[in-house]
Amino acid sequence: MADKFSFELIGTEEMKDVLDEFEKAFFRNLDKVLTKLAEKVIQDARRLAPIDSGDLEAALDKDTVKTDIASMYIDFGVVMSPEVAPYAWAQHEGFRKTKSGKVVIFTPGPKTQSKGSHKGHNPGKKYLQNAIAINEDTVLSELAEALQFGGGLF
Repeated sequence: MADKFSFELIGTEEMKDVLDEFEKAFFRNLDKVLTKLAEKVIQDARRLAPIDSGDLEAALDKDTVKTDIASMYIDFGVVMSPEVAPYAWAQHEGFRKTKSGKVVIFTPGPKTQSKGSHKGHNPGKKYLQNAIAINEDTVLSELAEALQFGGGLF
């Protein structure tokens, strides 16, 4: 004669609710971390941006965190000022091409030079790339911490 075996799971709905809340808290925390990190990069980019009238510094900003099927990300740079984007790109790369095809190389003017060095980088071209480099270790460590088993949510 075969023994009967049975079991009953109690509390699965409660467990599902707990896991759903954990998921929401995890993504809220990750959103907060990404936003804070993007703000750090923007602050350094403003310090490193070349200056003439100040429009570029003012245009540097972050967008909101976006989520798609496989990732979360945040855009930053001149995301809210598309009219400044061509100028921002030219300043970042340190040159522009005229309609006739001539390449004009930019050199830091007196206002840009007066800003002085910031965290080992001079203001001028590659201001956003240098701001990212300044914050790279912080970004990696803070994201790793946020992703480790829920960023301390348990």
